[in-house]
Amino acid sequence: MEKNRERRNHTLDLLRLAFAVLVLLSHAAEITDGNYSREIGARLTHMTFGSIGVDGFFLLSGFLIVKSWEKNPKPIDYLTKRVLRIVPGYLVAVLLSTLVVGLLAPGVEGFFRKLGSRYAVSVLLLGAPVTPIVFPGCPLNTVNGSLWTITYEFGCYLLVLLFGWLGLFRVRPLCLAVSLALVGDLFHPYFHHHNDLISAVRLTAVFSVGACFYLFRDRIVFRPLFAAIAAVAGPVLIMLFPHDTEGAIVVFGGYLMFYLVQLPLRVPTFPDISYGVYLYGYPIEALWIWYHRGSPWVTFLAATLISIGLGWLSWEFIEHPMLLLKRKNLSPARTAI
Repeated sequence: MEKNRERRNHTLDLLRLAFAVLVLLSHAAEITDGNYSREIGARLTHMTFGSIGVDGFFLLSGFLIVKSWEKNPKPIDYLTKRVLRIVPGYLVAVLLSTLVVGLLAPGVEGFFRKLGSRYAVSVLLLGAPVTPIVFPGCPLNTVNGSLWTITYEFGCYLLVLLFGWLGLFRVRPLCLAVSLALVGDLFHPYFHHHNDLISAVRLTAVFSVGACFYLFRDRIVFRPLFAAIAAVAGPVLIMLFPHDTEGAIVVFGGYLMFYLVQLPLRVPTFPDISYGVYLYGYPIEALWIWYHRGSPWVTFLAATLISIGLGWLSWEFIEHPMLLLKRKNLSPARTAI
């Protein structure tokens, strides 16, 4: 029983769902009029709730993906698991988003005929699909703007493969040094003013912090006192240095999150629908606003309920069958994630 509890920590499922909902909360305001600065998270922390949610995903991903590699350090097995977990759900979401939005809110005549090489390349790169304009007159004209992070998620998977294949995870001080260098960029003023660096450096840095929480799990001490210090130090640093919000959230928020994960909490068992909620939240909100323009709060609540339903369908008919296929082809003892 202890082994099963370690292999499936439902606190992680709850956290992932919370992060996906944060993304929906952020997008409800941004898609409405394109002004993310009035979103509550942006006003409080200089980061939107969407950015905080994505960082949470990448922190957990860094921890779990390195754990997956360490439990079965075979490149083919590792890549098979990663592809089966992320790609089928992504492809179905892209196709459905393109089809539904293209039919219900196309911005140009002949929308489907004009899908070309840029669309194909963007999908092959696991990014946000590049299509002709949709939702004409709206500030955001994309089919599914949330999917841009999938490219960087898979890029981090490939970095784990490279580090693992080279045996660098056995040199933990080196991994820590790389992570500190990346996190240092989050605090550097140069980083704040160069958007072309934000996506790659920022998300890789966050992922690397999660990886270090796993690599140094036998050295990191989780105690209520330290959690209380982190809970106070994070907000204080954010108030004193608002432009360094992300670094404070990743470091202190990361400690609090993994402190919570290791607690013996009784969390109800439920399907891991977070990926599906994330995949479908954006087009659902955009379509809701297109047809029912009004309060972002109403948009958020309606889209969350619909996305939870679609997330469940994605889990039951796409993601879970792929997980079963993964377990069938790989040793059950080695499928930690």
